Amino acid sequence: MRQFLRYYVQKNFLTSITYIELQRTWGQWVEENYSPEEANALLAMTQWNKWIFESALWEKGQLDFSTPEASDAEELALAYIQLNGTPPNYADYFSFYSNLKVIFYETLSANMDKFGLDLLYQIDSDYNTTADPDPEVKQRWLPLGLRMYYEPSYNAAHTWVSSMGRCKYLTPVYTALQESGQHNLGVQWYNENLDFYHPVAITTEARVLGLNTANPTTEAYIQ
Repeated sequence: MRQFLRYYVQKNFLTSITYIELQRTWGQWVEENYSPEEANALLAMTQWNKWIFESALWEKGQLDFSTPEASDAEELALAYIQLNGTPPNYADYFSFYSNLKVIFYETLSANMDKFGLDLLYQIDSDYNTTADPDPEVKQRWLPLGLRMYYEPSYNAAHTWVSSMGRCKYLTPVYTALQESGQHNLGVQWYNENLDFYHPVAITTEARVLGLNTANPTTEAYIQ
């Protein structure tokens, strides 16, 4: 099936199609990859009307999207917490792609009440996380650092919110400051970037910081 899907995508790339092209492409692929006898038998077994018009979605909870790699990322984070230090398999992290790193840091954030600053320093030492250019990593690591008053995260977060304007990345930082009792610092950073942020970002982050959004282009003041 994976081979067919790859064939289907490559054949119909950047085109506008319907399920009729899917059916036609399936027939072409089967004929190219099977003997005439095998192809005829396989095509006869394919119940298109039932698949397209009668198939129902899976019931909620029946689909499992977990993977061994995702479990490895979660378990590595939990091992750091359990040991309060570097686990023997810490180098596994260097094989993680971006989404696995996200799982690692989200697991840390979900368990932040179980460890202290020493562990953040250790993880940063092991992986140089604060300097990681991956925005998905920054989105998780910097707010975690701000919530725990991790000193190295402040300059990095300040630079981060002053150099990009996507609310996806801004909001976690301002939320972390607001919810950790650092409202004034959040407003300070926000004021510095009023001329830089898009109006949508200005309004969104003002709301996060509990500021008046009636005139979001007017400078907000520390409360």
